[in-house]
Amino acid sequence: MTERTVLVTGAGRGAGHGIALALANDGGTVVVCDLDPETSDKAAELVRARGAKSISIACDVSDESQVAAMFARIGEEVGPLDVLVNTVAWIDPPGPIAELPTDRWHKAIRTNLDSVMYCTRAALAMMIPRTKGVIVNISSLNGTRGFPDRPSYGATKAAVINFTQTTAMENRQYGIRANVLVPGGIEGERVRLLREMAAQRAKEHGDTPPPRIYPDPPMEMLDPEWIGRYVSFLISEDGRHINGQALVIGEAPRSPLQAMFPDI
Repeated sequence: MTERTVLVTGAGRGAGHGIALALANDGGTVVVCDLDPETSDKAAELVRARGAKSISIACDVSDESQVAAMFARIGEEVGPLDVLVNTVAWIDPPGPIAELPTDRWHKAIRTNLDSVMYCTRAALAMMIPRTKGVIVNISSLNGTRGFPDRPSYGATKAAVINFTQTTAMENRQYGIRANVLVPGGIEGERVRLLREMAAQRAKEHGDTPPPRIYPDPPMEMLDPEWIGRYVSFLISEDGRHINGQALVIGEAPRSPLQAMFPDI
């Protein structure tokens, strides 16, 4: 068991929720934050039920001032941060670049990329003076190559990979490590919503669903708590020699479409 203090953003649902629960098994203090206060509070209750300490902070991490207030509260209530896990992302409706609204593009950047920078910068202010700390970001296979109809999401997730590597290079001199996990499809609400949005888009454009081009079985989806186990390893003493890496996890898709639509 550990006495470290960990912040998991987006811990109310999805990958962030699974990561927070998995890290709760290691003890210490897990600070959970989510845009929705209710889901954040419920996540904190579940973390405490597993034996770790926890506080819940409702925060829009795409808002610089709210991030500053959250880190000030963390410093006051639980002390300096040892680990930061950035998971927040917005799954925007699919569509081609030619039809991409500017406001949707900017919202993806604010939610998926600005949030990582704001939280990383605030965490480094706590970590550098203590010459220790670990940062883990969550990207996506969408950030490793082009995917049709996913321009803003893919661009921001590619930027998260580069930003993480730069974080590692700049801060290794302070004993701080940074890595990024690159998962494929994750079980839960996000994939369901994306599939519904894609089906609606096809209906609106009079398109027919793409044919099944690969045989069964479909790609196995990642369980959110399994992602948490990978994070637990990366932030542990056993993971101390892993730094500045983009680690692909989950079954590799056989085509770009399978990353989000594993049953085709």
